[in-house]
Amino acid sequence: METETDPYAFLFPADWECGMLTTSPFVSPYETAMREKEKPLGSVGSASLSAEIIIVGGGLAGTALAVVLGRQGRRVIVVDLHASCPPLFRAEKIEKEQVRLLRKLGLLEHLLPYAGQVREVWGGFDGRVFKTSPIEQYGLKYAKMVNALRAQMPATVVNRVGRVEAISNSDQVQRVKLGGGEELTSQLVVLACGSRADFLADLGMRRRVVQKDQSLGIGFDFVAESQPFRFDALTYYSMSPSTCIDYLTLFKFRDVMRANLFIFRSASDPWVREFMQQPEAMLRRHLPKLNRITGEYRVTGTVESSRVDLYKTEFDPVPGVVMIGDAAQSACPATGRGLDKVMTDVDVLSECVPGWLATPGMSAGKMADYYQHPRKLAMDSSALQSSQDHRRLAIDTSLRYRIHRFLLHSKWRLSASSKKMQQARRTFGSRTGLLWGTGDHS
Repeated sequence: METETDPYAFLFPADWECGMLTTSPFVSPYETAMREKEKPLGSVGSASLSAEIIIVGGGLAGTALAVVLGRQGRRVIVVDLHASCPPLFRAEKIEKEQVRLLRKLGLLEHLLPYAGQVREVWGGFDGRVFKTSPIEQYGLKYAKMVNALRAQMPATVVNRVGRVEAISNSDQVQRVKLGGGEELTSQLVVLACGSRADFLADLGMRRRVVQKDQSLGIGFDFVAESQPFRFDALTYYSMSPSTCIDYLTLFKFRDVMRANLFIFRSASDPWVREFMQQPEAMLRRHLPKLNRITGEYRVTGTVESSRVDLYKTEFDPVPGVVMIGDAAQSACPATGRGLDKVMTDVDVLSECVPGWLATPGMSAGKMADYYQHPRKLAMDSSALQSSQDHRRLAIDTSLRYRIHRFLLHSKWRLSASSKKMQQARRTFGSRTGLLWGTGDHS
């Protein structure tokens, strides 16, 4: 529970929260209520546990899980370095599958006030539109997503600002040591700490890099020079593997059109440095026909970037500790599967936890049930394969992928020509109808 929700907070130091007993002779109604929530847990038989579940990391994965578990009535502590999520250039668009999962978990409605809605997306290539698809997507900053969900934390969830220094685990009690020496205890620890890996070795876990410098995302605002954009969203693909560009995606925020460019280059590549300094000139050079679809445009605001290594964390399930999101495996953001994987992990784990807590202990076997869940296995495999395929299709110069690109680009050109012919027929038919008095005069 946030400190400001306690009407007696001015009487008690902040470090007396989170289920820790106080020696004060006066006990406020708030403290009494909190102690009622902290009666002995049947599976452990001890009132000394700080919480049932400790979540390490308060990003989107950890925060979403905390809200869902809190709504189940679970006592949860979320440990994060920041009281609120700082501005970070991470996922900025909620895709179709993520929309479904967020809606299923009752979280989507809390994000909508901050989001721009996308109802249709165009596919573009070589200055032409080859596809238009109805869709439900939303664009908003990552920090707004996280902070909007943090504001929905139930009273049984406590946020702790701090750094986790060490974790020790067993079948019964998990111990989380914070900087400064404080120790929290729980039945279950969930690692939602993204790419941080400094305490994994102590748990018998090892991170294996599948592809160093997998991709780089670059974000900026994209402004129409004269006429408003005709689309809610546009995905525009590069012509040549020599650019190392996968695609540029434009999509609505509430107050601006946002651009994310995904490339397969190292952050130290001089090309990247030049793009960060001259984004508009580089777009015109490497996506020269883009303005045939967008109209004249300008790049405005701060240009941000985020580098991604593709990795997997390898381990045998251990008692009392599970991982979700990027803690276990990263995904290339160009695939759009990163948040799919995060929300699938949250969904599956939130289904497992009630059964785990209903019986004694937190054995490795229980943890294995989560890792071997069919939905999780399918998503992890799909996200990894999609990450590798995207990179190969964009930049691999082997004969196989040259042929693949040729066939794909030919298909897009034919689709674009077909769309243009259909549009011409509709336009001609409409004009003919008006000429002969049979057209739509509305």
